[in-house]
Amino acid sequence: MTITELVKSRQQQRIGELGQQRQGHINPYGTPGMSLNGPEDWRKMVPVDESVVRQVKQIAFDHMKQGFGVSDGEDISKVIQDYTMSLPPEKRLSASWTLNEIFHSEATRLGEFVHRQDPGWDWGKPFDTSILDGYQQGVDTTA
Repeated sequence: MTITELVKSRQQQRIGELGQQRQGHINPYGTPGMSLNGPEDWRKMVPVDESVVRQVKQIAFDHMKQGFGVSDGEDISKVIQDYTMSLPPEKRLSASWTLNEIFHSEATRLGEFVHRQDPGWDWGKPFDTSILDGYQQGVDTTA
């Protein structure tokens, strides 16, 4: 075995050892249940409190009406964080992902609604907000 082969073999062995160590590693500085280093099965829709769903959809509506679809995102982040931190650690990631998906779906639906009324509109561009008077959360009015 050459020196190069020996070094590569040792590197591969060390990588394997580090991988095994990380599997059981818990970050003492992280928020329990919010590590993305675990299994990938957290990206799934899960049941969440209906009152939080209403809040999330209302924030999407407020972003559209007050910021023409644009905001700094602090308000939605706070609602999602407050809710997820009230859950057991093993449910937090999926609940956070679910609420983000609901928020983005509602924002997209709002954008499509405004665009149907004002075809020249684009995100962040001012529009007549009275357009939103006929909007119903989560309902596709063209169906």
